[in-house]
Amino acid sequence: MLRSTVLKRAYANVPLTGAPKITKLNNITVITKPSVSKVKDVSLVFGNAGSTNENYYNNGVSQLLAESFTSNNAENAFSNGFKLNSSVGKEFQTFSASGSDVSKALSLLQESALTQETLLNNFKSVKDSVAAKIAKYETTEYAKIVEEHLHATAFQNTPLSVPVSGTSETVSSLVDSDVSEFINKALTQNTLTIVQQGSELNHEKFVELVSKLSLNKVSNTITPVVKSDFIGSEVRLRDDTLPKAWWSIAVEGESVTSPNYYVAKVAANVFGAFNLVDPASRKQGSKLVNDVLEYEIIDSFNHFSKSYKNTGLWGFAAETTKIQQIDEFTHFALKQWNRLTVSVTDLEVARAKQALKLQIASEESIESLAGLIAGGAEVVSLEEQFEAIDKITASDIKNWASEKVWDRDVAVSGTGQIEDLFDYMKIRNDMSMMRW
Repeated sequence: MLRSTVLKRAYANVPLTGAPKITKLNNITVITKPSVSKVKDVSLVFGNAGSTNENYYNNGVSQLLAESFTSNNAENAFSNGFKLNSSVGKEFQTFSASGSDVSKALSLLQESALTQETLLNNFKSVKDSVAAKIAKYETTEYAKIVEEHLHATAFQNTPLSVPVSGTSETVSSLVDSDVSEFINKALTQNTLTIVQQGSELNHEKFVELVSKLSLNKVSNTITPVVKSDFIGSEVRLRDDTLPKAWWSIAVEGESVTSPNYYVAKVAANVFGAFNLVDPASRKQGSKLVNDVLEYEIIDSFNHFSKSYKNTGLWGFAAETTKIQQIDEFTHFALKQWNRLTVSVTDLEVARAKQALKLQIASEESIESLAGLIAGGAEVVSLEEQFEAIDKITASDIKNWASEKVWDRDVAVSGTGQIEDLFDYMKIRNDMSMMRW
């Protein structure tokens, strides 16, 4: 009863901020999206950029552009009361300025993100900085590396297999002409969306300010990206010198435009996430968490539903210091996946829907919005998202799982002390069970 009350109170405090407004202006999409923040964020979202527009020879060029944008313009931005940020995703790149003066924010973004000369300033020092950060990332961020490996094996030799982080080797080998070529190909006006987020927004005034921008240095051509196809496969990088094991298993998920986009997300929240050191994790009530607590076999896990333009990944990522019990957790998790098809309950689905609503509301960001924009999904209000989630039933989850999870090929990745991780065929066989 206490858990239910806490969840209801947390959900009751989620503000519903109203619908976004959208205008097309000279091949550019202009969006104002209300939020509770007093600070107004102005962002350039390029929906044909990110790592899917890179290749194995210039991988990391988007990270170099992000670093150049923030480091080369930090002093100017700070003196004018702005905070700069740039994020890179699989299918997008954003350049953002947060402050109170929208007109100045747009001017700053035009000077710093839409001008090649500015992005190429201090090229060598920026490149060395990015290469050093990636080298550190490759030896510390093992959970993220496993996620990148999962994409690499699931979407082999297709754009989604190219890592978002880049590699220190490819970044170190970049020359300024590589960056110029990428800017002309990926940062195009036809794929540009300019977004304003904050409270007390004036859409018409924002559109007027955007119309005054000089965008003649942004190309109008669009380079199509090859569709990524899912392949059941695995990649393992065993390293017994590491202190624990990290691994991930996934089936093909839903695209951002799929009618089952929210169904997949609710299904992932049926199992949710768990962290051994977080007391709240112990009070979720899911059957998988109860198994984990009873046998003490895992440090943390989280279920995910990642969606892209044409496909997605649905599965879990886990890590543990109890390396001799990797197979136990994997078995328990996959048996719970089987249950999605045959015996998931209305109560579990209701809890998952509430958890998803809270997650969407609390994690609203330009990155989550950019992923939808890049995939061609409609940008809608929190109210509309919650309405779509509320319509989902246990039967919808069972039907979706029967089609997308039951007896389907999986992608597997892992690193660290993963000797005890089942072989591929054992995992594949656990994707179904005998029924009488």
